[in-house]
Amino acid sequence: MAFIETKNCTVRYSPGTPFEKEALSAVSVTVEEGEFVGVIGHTGSGKSSFVQLLNGLLKPDDGVVLIDGKNIWENPKDIRFVRFQVGMVFQYPEHQLFEETVYKDIAFGPTNMGLSAEEVNERVLHAAQLVGLPQELLEKTPFELSGGEKRRAAIAGVLAMEPRVLILDEPTAGLDPQGREMILEVIGAYHRKKKATVLLVSHSMEDVARVADRVLVLNHGEVAMFEPTNMIFSRVQELESIGLTVPAITKICKGLREKGIALPDNIYTVEQAHAVLLSLLKGGDVRAV
Repeated sequence: MAFIETKNCTVRYSPGTPFEKEALSAVSVTVEEGEFVGVIGHTGSGKSSFVQLLNGLLKPDDGVVLIDGKNIWENPKDIRFVRFQVGMVFQYPEHQLFEETVYKDIAFGPTNMGLSAEEVNERVLHAAQLVGLPQELLEKTPFELSGGEKRRAAIAGVLAMEPRVLILDEPTAGLDPQGREMILEVIGAYHRKKKATVLLVSHSMEDVARVADRVLVLNHGEVAMFEPTNMIFSRVQELESIGLTVPAITKICKGLREKGIALPDNIYTVEQAHAVLLSLLKGGDVRAV
């Protein structure tokens, strides 16, 4: 069932001025409830503009945005309630921390939802546990936390609202491999536990390949592709033609195929490559037939 729908959405910046730019052009996309979608594209392709449409941070100049069948701009005064349903984690979310304590920062969203103090407390503790923040850190000022802890606290503040849609714009930017792994695990756990719809904007093809059911490719403000992940990353030449790359393991397997190794053309994770190569080696034949 379609849960998120954009119909012919166009977004223009600085309209009517010499600096007018069309960031999105008649974008029509449908995302199913509970789906995990990766959003990729070169810099300036419209990725951030697209996801900001979905929780009302941007209003389309043309077209409509539907969440669960309802036009989110039907009553502009209610747009704040849309943001409770559609949570947004920005790039470098730790820069958004502002409260006296980590607890208060995480509680900010649930409190504004009008929940009781008991339910706010329950959500804060649950969100902190989900992102791996020890309870003893909750009474500290956010500025005493390490960089990774700050990011987890910021993400917990969004998860505490229990949004039905979770949008993340480059959530692993600037993190080391261990930090990236932790953030992806948190996102995956929330997706599975809450059966939430998730959209992940990322420049990391490896991250997208690992977690996404489908991948939306934007190019110059238009939808270039929107297909299952394995189909997207099998279109190597098309992705490269619009300035994108593919996961490193996909490139490696392409090189092996060119050397005569009988590998399928839709390998896009290390785990897949390991399974296929192990099977070929056990069979004693890694050459094309």
